[in-house]
Amino acid sequence: MVDLEQIEIERAQRKELLAEQRRQQHAIDIARLNELEIEHGDDGVARVDVGRYAPGLPTLVVVRPLKKAELKRFRDRVRGEGADNAAAAEEAAIAALLYPSRDSDEWRALLDAVPGVLVRAGVAAVELAAGIERATGK
Repeated sequence: MVDLEQIEIERAQRKELLAEQRRQQHAIDIARLNELEIEHGDDGVARVDVGRYAPGLPTLVVVRPLKKAELKRFRDRVRGEGADNAAAAEEAAIAALLYPSRDSDEWRALLDAVPGVLVRAGVAAVELAAGIERATGK
């Protein structure tokens, strides 16, 4: 016979352990975000929350704004028929990624676990660059 009460206890314990691991990872990620904000300025980085947690993987991604030439390349790639907007956003993310390191195992594992984060990070980098462009008129 299935012991429902025991199963619920074990489930709650498993979920609490996972929540604690997530809190610890999030603290590491926020500390890195803070360092990057200090280095690049609060408006010089964008935070993209991953949206789900997998043990050992970051809970957020940090990008810088695209440089002028990178933004031009992005815009050129998304214009016209047959434009692959997702590929352009992915390329933008790779160019602008600050955290985690694009050469790290955790970045590769994050892309495997949450592939859509690459496009979201690219869009954030584009939006950050466009906002700077509007604010400065350049």
